Amino acid sequence: MNMQKKRLLIYVLLILSGLLGAYLFLRTKPNQSANNTVVTAIKKDSIIYISLLNEFFDFENNDGAFVSADVFSSGKKSCQLSPQIEYGISVTKIMKDIPSFQNLKSLTVSFNCQFRKDNPDALYVLSIDDGSGKNIHWDGQPIVFKSKNEWSTSSINFEIAPEFLNETNKISVYPWNRNKKDFFIDDVSIDYKGITVFNSTEKSVAAEKSNLYFDFETDTPVSGSENIKVTKAHSGTRAFDLSGGKECGPSVTKKLSELGNPFPKKISMSAWIYPLSDNPNLVLTGSVVNSKNETVYWEGKSTENKSFQKNQWTKINASYFLPVEKLAADDILGAGIWNKGKTDVIIDDLEIVYGESADRRGRASTIDPKAIYEKRFIGEKNKPPFQAIIFDKQEINNSDHFSITPKHKPNGTENFSPNDVYLVGDFFPDKYNLEEIICFKEKSRGMFSYSPESKQFNKLWENTVAADPLWNSNNNAYPGDFNSDGKTDILLVDKKTNMWKILNFNGKEWILVSEGKDPKKEWISNKKTNVAGIITPDDKLFPGNYTEEKQTFLKLNTEWRFDLKLLEKEDSEYLIIGNVDFKGYPKDYNPKYFEFVKLITGKFLSKEKTSVLIVMCNCADADFSGKKCDQIENLPFLPNSVQLYNISPQMTQIFTDKY
Repeated sequence: MNMQKKRLLIYVLLILSGLLGAYLFLRTKPNQSANNTVVTAIKKDSIIYISLLNEFFDFENNDGAFVSADVFSSGKKSCQLSPQIEYGISVTKIMKDIPSFQNLKSLTVSFNCQFRKDNPDALYVLSIDDGSGKNIHWDGQPIVFKSKNEWSTSSINFEIAPEFLNETNKISVYPWNRNKKDFFIDDVSIDYKGITVFNSTEKSVAAEKSNLYFDFETDTPVSGSENIKVTKAHSGTRAFDLSGGKECGPSVTKKLSELGNPFPKKISMSAWIYPLSDNPNLVLTGSVVNSKNETVYWEGKSTENKSFQKNQWTKINASYFLPVEKLAADDILGAGIWNKGKTDVIIDDLEIVYGESADRRGRASTIDPKAIYEKRFIGEKNKPPFQAIIFDKQEINNSDHFSITPKHKPNGTENFSPNDVYLVGDFFPDKYNLEEIICFKEKSRGMFSYSPESKQFNKLWENTVAADPLWNSNNNAYPGDFNSDGKTDILLVDKKTNMWKILNFNGKEWILVSEGKDPKKEWISNKKTNVAGIITPDDKLFPGNYTEEKQTFLKLNTEWRFDLKLLEKEDSEYLIIGNVDFKGYPKDYNPKYFEFVKLITGKFLSKEKTSVLIVMCNCADADFSGKKCDQIENLPFLPNSVQLYNISPQMTQIFTDKY
């Protein structure tokens, strides 16, 4: 073979090799156009995140000690927290009244806050109760302290697990001023967020026509998308960066025909902004342009002359009513943000809502349960929410907390325990006609009375002889006027023989008045009351004149947590007036925080009004049942205590007006 043929053969082989390599390369390389389609197309039946319900409260229609007319972010009122006000106005919602509540995933609370002297270290609380009123979930998130004496915006997010999505459950959201500091809250927005399905053929009305939400984490169909970058973000890692003098922020345009017929009458929008320089001037704009490119509507809300913290996220919002009578199907509706001041600012989490809020199923959220006082709230009988009945702590000068008598008394201190048994009555009539307390301990007995002058309890009598034939564990003891002499006696009944003795106190000792066998049935009553679930076998009922005007009842249940309610009785029916809470206690020593409590009720301060002495401690028993504790534990941050409470004067006036 000559040289020319050899060269030709080599060229042919090289060409064939190149063609074969190109063919194999194209066979293995993904189709470029198909790959792009996968990236940009919306998947069929995608799960997307939307707002199920949004409510706004500016407190303009609320009254009471918890509302301030001196300090406000908008309007003329705000919610005030102070040393006298531990809990702010509560917003409650029945789960079934949230549209598509089965899809609820989280709840966001946005609010304006103004702080005074120092950080209150307060919490915003989400609480969920079941249909019976039992708490099944509690979550507290800190209210972040910012500058003093200036309004600032905050936002707190609560996750809601699927097991709480029962239609009868009740959601409550409220601020807790746990350290009793001064601050104010206004313009509270509650946003219930959940999921829905976006179908590419059957477009979701909620997602496509009513709500648009842009967190800029994925490819976003907004103008100026080239300004979306990885930067300081309110959520995720990406946001819309308007620094370097950029004027045009994110905006969205839609034909009115895309938004349904009739046209939406309203457009609303909100966004989170992060100013990188002082005095940002952003304008939230709404506009309509017709087919001739003529502007037939424009409106904007500016941040100019408003106070915004630099390097801090703040939420801004606006809403506009559209002149629908002037609009046509081909008109273009625009919504966006204009950086009028050309300052450096970052924008994130833009939300646009077309149309007015639909009529909600069921009742609106209940705000401020204290509105019951002014008869502005009509609730269902014996169904929550109940008003708060406040009891004030009274001074008894027991400096070592767990003792009922002062340390400096000659006869020493007398420690009370929830394990002890107590009898109450007017055993020894004095000039005040107040009732005394007899404490039955394992090895001693003692009687105590309250002195209004010294504001302390004094010991009147004590028996420490374990072998005493009367005051021993062989007898059951009952207080009452068993011989009709106008004073309280003690009835002792032998547990084995059923022999009884009536004793009377003469000022120094107990005197035997009469005795016999088999006491009268009316002397001893063990009748149990169970009224249609209002009073159960686990409840303890304490009758008394707590409001002075008429007999009422305290109902205590500690089966799951400390639950104390005030009841009244009409004919044969018990009615729940409200939940009892306390104020005036030192630090965090609220009776409801202790594991083991015993209530002793009597007319200790006034012959007209019943007070409550509460003995409380914590228990280290592994099998503690709530009835007896073998290992009482004194915690340094929650020391065992004895506290005396009276219903507050404000509550007394409310009941006086009512009755």
